[in-house]
Amino acid sequence: MEKRRQRVYLLWAILLLAGCYLACQLYTIQVATSLEWASKAVNQRSDGLALYRQRGAILDCRGRLLTDRDHLTYLAVFPPLLTAEERKALAPFLAAHQIKMATHSPVVMANPGAELLRLVAERPMAGITFCTIPLRYGLQPLAHHLLGYIHPATGEGIAGLEAVYDEFLTSDRRVKLALMTDAHQRPIPGLGWRYQEEVSRRPARNLVLTIDYELQSKVENLLNEAGVAKGAVVLLEVGTGKIRALASRPVFNPYCPQFSLNDPDRPLQNRALTAYPPGGMWRLMITAAALEQGVIHPDQVFLAEEESGSGLITLTRAFAYGRRAVFQQVSTALGTEPVLAKAKALGLGVATLRLPGEETGFLPRETGTAVVSGGEKITVTPVQIAAVLQAIAGDGTYYPPTVVEGLQEKDGTWSPLPAEAGTGRPVLTAATVAALRKMLEATVLYGTGRKAQIPQEAAGVEGTVLDGNRGGQPILHSWFAGYAPAHAPRLVGVVLLEDDPGGAERAAALFAALMASCLPSSR
Repeated sequence: MEKRRQRVYLLWAILLLAGCYLACQLYTIQVATSLEWASKAVNQRSDGLALYRQRGAILDCRGRLLTDRDHLTYLAVFPPLLTAEERKALAPFLAAHQIKMATHSPVVMANPGAELLRLVAERPMAGITFCTIPLRYGLQPLAHHLLGYIHPATGEGIAGLEAVYDEFLTSDRRVKLALMTDAHQRPIPGLGWRYQEEVSRRPARNLVLTIDYELQSKVENLLNEAGVAKGAVVLLEVGTGKIRALASRPVFNPYCPQFSLNDPDRPLQNRALTAYPPGGMWRLMITAAALEQGVIHPDQVFLAEEESGSGLITLTRAFAYGRRAVFQQVSTALGTEPVLAKAKALGLGVATLRLPGEETGFLPRETGTAVVSGGEKITVTPVQIAAVLQAIAGDGTYYPPTVVEGLQEKDGTWSPLPAEAGTGRPVLTAATVAALRKMLEATVLYGTGRKAQIPQEAAGVEGTVLDGNRGGQPILHSWFAGYAPAHAPRLVGVVLLEDDPGGAERAAALFAALMASCLPSSR
């Protein structure tokens, strides 16, 4: 009896284990891997055409698409589903697209002719349908140089943010167009065409930028309307260092960038990250360093001896009118090292965005006083200048310029990048900031920057650089950099015009149009 009882217990144990195993398997199939099995079942009864490989989108600061905004319509043809009569009617049109009717593989046709579209509309066929494929940069691309471009065949990021974050944006998932069919390849009524995504493969991640789509669009439109041939605009938020818009001219076709390789105007060059001589804008560095060192004060009077004549003038008015002779005197009294040290503290001489083609600019280690006073042999980028003005507008705190917020997962969660975003460091005292602000306001109110005046009030500084001549005409690079509103700064704007005869006045006028359009109160 004891042995018999043991056999019964053993049998029950075996049955219990078998039941647990079957329950686990059922749970795995019905719950854990149900989507995978469903996908396999669908694929078994669907005839698919691979349309494109997924790539992560690039989003603005509010989650709006900067890429993949528009879609192009294509004609998808599934030859096995066409009748003999339909094949005969379509043969001439398909031959024009180099599609052989003998093939059994589905194909997609770009830019179908009007006659073919009319035929499809008048005579619906089971083997033909329309499909849409995302257009990476849209019909009207934005932020060409910042976003960059991808290889047309492999989809690999080649330039700009597409290249820097390629490993995160790339995916091995493909999207296909499928027609649900039975075992005899006949369409199943009521199911029709479906877009299918390979869910078992690694998904792409989206890249979230600090760029504001609306502001970027306004900047692009402004440059187009003004007919700026070569130059750059940077729009930066006060108190954060976040770049809200960045544009460079001339632009290139992101779908065919190879056509711009040998263009003498260098359309592939991002001029917002290119270093130029600061010209008269260098007086910002001299004044900031001198005020910090206590060498001068805003109401100090100087004797300005220039070609236009001599006279007494205060430092504030000398700044507003760009009197170079005064700043030569200040440089002599101050020396070289404090000016260069302050320039470095304000972010000059280093790359901040770490993007392809970004230049660091040039700050000499040792140079003569005259060189420092005029800014010769020194170069800065528009993004660097925007950060300097942001420090003045932001109560003396320097924030490194940033353009990337973070990476967004497929489920919508995201991780912020870069780590240093939002961290600032004090570089100017409150007294220096107050004095510089008065000088920048005076420049726009009655000085050389009067063209930058707007109803909300602005403050800024201009600079012009002579870079040789062409046919007896001077080649001018012109700057205007400032912020608005003057008494409650919200946005910093920098306008650079390369080889533009309009000079600093035209740059100031573009700044005024930029601020009038982009200030939050006017949106």
